[in-house]
Amino acid sequence: MLGLTLVLSLPAAQAMAGDLLSVYRQAKQNDPVFRSAFHEYQASKEIIRQADADMSPSVNLDLVRADTRQRIISSDNTVFASGSSTFDNDNVTLSIVQPIFNWSIFKRYEQAQAKTDSAAARFDMARQDLVLRVAELYIDVLASQDVLTFSMAEQAAVERQLELVTARKDAGKARLTDLLDVKARFASVEASRIEAEYANDDALQALDESSGGNSGILETLGDNVTLSKPYPADVDAWVRLALASNPALKSKQHELEVARKEREIQRAGHYPTLDFEARKNRRDTDGSLFGGGSNVDTREYMIKLHVPIYAAGKVKSRVREANQLYLKVKQEIEAEKRAISRQVRSAYFGVISAMSKVNALGKSVEAQSLTLESKREGYRAGLYTNLAVLDAERDLYLAKKEYTQARYDYLLNSLRLKHAAGVLTESDLVFINQRLQ
Repeated sequence: MLGLTLVLSLPAAQAMAGDLLSVYRQAKQNDPVFRSAFHEYQASKEIIRQADADMSPSVNLDLVRADTRQRIISSDNTVFASGSSTFDNDNVTLSIVQPIFNWSIFKRYEQAQAKTDSAAARFDMARQDLVLRVAELYIDVLASQDVLTFSMAEQAAVERQLELVTARKDAGKARLTDLLDVKARFASVEASRIEAEYANDDALQALDESSGGNSGILETLGDNVTLSKPYPADVDAWVRLALASNPALKSKQHELEVARKEREIQRAGHYPTLDFEARKNRRDTDGSLFGGGSNVDTREYMIKLHVPIYAAGKVKSRVREANQLYLKVKQEIEAEKRAISRQVRSAYFGVISAMSKVNALGKSVEAQSLTLESKREGYRAGLYTNLAVLDAERDLYLAKKEYTQARYDYLLNSLRLKHAAGVLTESDLVFINQRLQ
């Protein structure tokens, strides 16, 4: 099952300035979302160390310096029936405590391991998110550049048509309505071109926001994109792979283990604890009410048994709370499974649909090109109106936009399929990168 692959997995290629891989590697160093996930993962590694420390001996040194003032109020000893004294006390205590039996500490160690595993899965998810996000942003730029290019080309074509109609109008071969139609269309395509410029600039800014700098002049997608179905061509196989490999689901499953351990930790509130404690104390007293000072050295070795008897229902309440949180995570896992299944199916059929659209729209572009040329010739011969030519130009550039977008959709849905399956890696960008020029 883990051997399922898309045709996107190809050998690594050298990245050049402005290509997809170089932008991605720049984003790995600068993308704040990914860097935040990285630091969260690094912090999670400390959880096990902290849990391990709870099971190890703890050593403490306490130093106390006290200024003592005493006054006798009453005494049965007639010698010391009255009087007062002021003196210093120095108290030094070294203690060592080693847990022998503490169920909650042992379970917290197991819980810490589950928390670390969950964090590792979340980091893997962040890494795959970055791969997909950079690819989407990069392709958004390419798509916006294509739209701008087509808009400029359409504007130039309408401008040529405007010059032609103006000349024919001056020669008395065209009507005023023809000239007004082409002027209105020219104003419309100019507005579309301006809108495309703004959209392209926004797409570039979004890419630079992730990469943390100027991405430079981007390479564009060439014509050598081979369309292939996902392998294997079985959507259910991809769903099974996703349910086994998706890092978001893995993280939730580890969270379920964390919640299970939390139930056991709270139940440990009913259990006794047993500790070994060794203590050494030295007390230096400069004086007292009843005589001179003293130096006392005390050593104690203790086995301490703590038995909880009554806590007003607090422990049971905490157990019920932990159980409800455990059931909550179970429902979240079920929701995650359903969402992942839907994402896989959507991406899988998105690849199939995009392949069909690329083939169909490629033929549509060829047909629209022939139609436009035919209507231009027909207009010169008086067979078609000027509006028919303008509509043919609009339809041609619309078909070109849809054709290029379908190619981008094919690439993105292929990546989204592997992302939903949880097996997307940097090498999967190579397929796109090798087809940039």
